[in-house]
Amino acid sequence: MNTELTGFLIGFLFGGGLLLAGLADPDKIIGTLRLKDFHAMRTIGMFVLVGMLGTWVLDLANAAHYDVKPAAVISILLGGALLGIGFGVTGYCPGTGLACAAAGRLDALVTVAGMLAGALAYILLYQDIAAPLGTAANYGAVMLPDLTGIPRTVWVLVLCGAGFLALYLTRPKPRAQ
Repeated sequence: MNTELTGFLIGFLFGGGLLLAGLADPDKIIGTLRLKDFHAMRTIGMFVLVGMLGTWVLDLANAAHYDVKPAAVISILLGGALLGIGFGVTGYCPGTGLACAAAGRLDALVTVAGMLAGALAYILLYQDIAAPLGTAANYGAVMLPDLTGIPRTVWVLVLCGAGFLALYLTRPKPRAQ
């Protein structure tokens, strides 16, 4: 199977999964950002925890290959802030925006147009702004175990413990009959 077809099929399944899980509802996303509806946070948290545990197990079996990107702190904080602002204003992240645009939602189409405009601006400003920011506070391709000296196993177990505790604490409460 060629790469483009594989990417399309995985993207189609991902978008369908977002729609089926209710993560493509902007009201759910805004509810999460307002700390009133934890459905989206819990779903994404579960994905992250399963991915972390799976990668850790594959690493223990010498079957994982890490492609660690440089820890350019200023660029990461700026990009995260821009993503968060767009997320909060529209109720869509890039994945949910594309899934809802494909489903025909007009607000999502406007959001995707904004994402494309932002990507174009990034391309046009890369040499003058983004590239120099990428060198500021850049720690190279490191992971937390490298920076702290704490073994990866401890990081995985502590983060998974904290994640599962957060999932437990944010679980839906039973409704009174």
